[in-house]
Amino acid sequence: MDWREKLFGRALVKCEAPGTQNGKFENVPTLEALADCVEEGEGAVCGIYFSFANISDASDDFGVRLEQVYKAVHPRLKVVEVVLWAHVGTPEGPVEREAGFRRTLTGKPWFAVPFHDVDTKRRLTQKYSIAVGVPTLVIRGRGVRDALLSDPTGERFPWPAPPLNEVLRGIQLQGEQSKLYEELPANAIRVFYFAAHWCPPCRSFAPSLCSTLSAVRKRRAKYANTQLILVSSDRSEQSFKRTVASVTAGGALAVPWSATEARTALPAALGVAGIPALVITDAVGKLLTSNGRQHLAADPTGLNFPWGQRAVSVLTEQALLKMARHPAVVLFIDDEDSEIEFAESVLMPAADSYYEECSIQYPGFCPYQNSSDDESMDFDYSTTKSSKIKKKSFKHVMFFIGIDGSDSADMIREHIGLDDAVPMLTAIDFPKQRMVTMKFGDEITTDSVQNFVDAFLSGNAEFKPLKPYSDKC
Repeated sequence: MDWREKLFGRALVKCEAPGTQNGKFENVPTLEALADCVEEGEGAVCGIYFSFANISDASDDFGVRLEQVYKAVHPRLKVVEVVLWAHVGTPEGPVEREAGFRRTLTGKPWFAVPFHDVDTKRRLTQKYSIAVGVPTLVIRGRGVRDALLSDPTGERFPWPAPPLNEVLRGIQLQGEQSKLYEELPANAIRVFYFAAHWCPPCRSFAPSLCSTLSAVRKRRAKYANTQLILVSSDRSEQSFKRTVASVTAGGALAVPWSATEARTALPAALGVAGIPALVITDAVGKLLTSNGRQHLAADPTGLNFPWGQRAVSVLTEQALLKMARHPAVVLFIDDEDSEIEFAESVLMPAADSYYEECSIQYPGFCPYQNSSDDESMDFDYSTTKSSKIKKKSFKHVMFFIGIDGSDSADMIREHIGLDDAVPMLTAIDFPKQRMVTMKFGDEITTDSVQNFVDAFLSGNAEFKPLKPYSDKC
């Protein structure tokens, strides 16, 4: 699936077209609207402009400034506007909000996400951690509001972030075992924590952060070298030392107080606009998670660390809420690192194939990633080429690993009357009140999982009735 359709869906509205003055917008295929845009490298850049229909230009003129820059750099910049509402719960109803949507977009020289495409708006807003009431522009995953406002003629467009490795090259990170940034283990996930002592939310967040990372390092061998790196926004060295002390339990290394240039450059390098913020990268600086704080709040034991986008995730209590609305394939296993690796290896091919064929993203991972809780949303899934099973329309499916002994796995097993044998592959469909389990003794392999998923999706499996989902589960 093309990256542009993954972001915006298959259609956008054209804001500057005949009829828009009368409130009628022309729908344009996303691939046609953004035909010149490239995800990386040289070429036209796609900017996502988050605006608020009930905030006027008089109170925040970012939209006016953006349009000026847009005209200066076009056609190197293509903009897709996402029109939001600044205050949930205000008395304006759907009619007033749609009128605000049309009023906001009429005559704009770019494209927009359709008014009724709430799913895409919610997903993009959560993906980029958009602050309510603060219009901004996101380019290639980074918020560039401040960069645009400081460059009214667009001379530095597209305002590229300084490379992370260059910002930290030669910096001696401080901690119990101080080391140069480039001396960190090659397999170490980097967890950048932006904080300050004067920030009350930072002080309350630090203990849970340290606890989560300690659990992650113990649970998964591949994350044993995960490194917490503190980037302080403190105003004095004394406050800086207090912030460092707050994350000592998490094995943190800190960008030194004396490295002022690096500390001030890192927020721009990682797209951070406020604190506390948690950004996770791999060893070469590739962004894995930009909104780690929200993910950690939803997954305090770090079962799905580093919270990147993926087709298979570990079953959590948050996931159970989604299972009330969507079918799920769950592989129950022992709580051992090798078993989790095995489960990922056999589930991932079938899950990736399913999501690719359905042309959707991964809805089952986390409530902050995307919604897809729309009960009317169905997808036509065709089984693998080798399968002769007739395809049927099927509500989208999630893929989970249920760890034996975890609250969520035990809860779902008890509710559906499933014994505690492991490994056990099952498909649970609460909306249709049915389930199916792989026959005892059958070997769980990549191929057998694919065949099991095909049969489940086609409705050709040997289903058993399932009692309705309840809040007790």
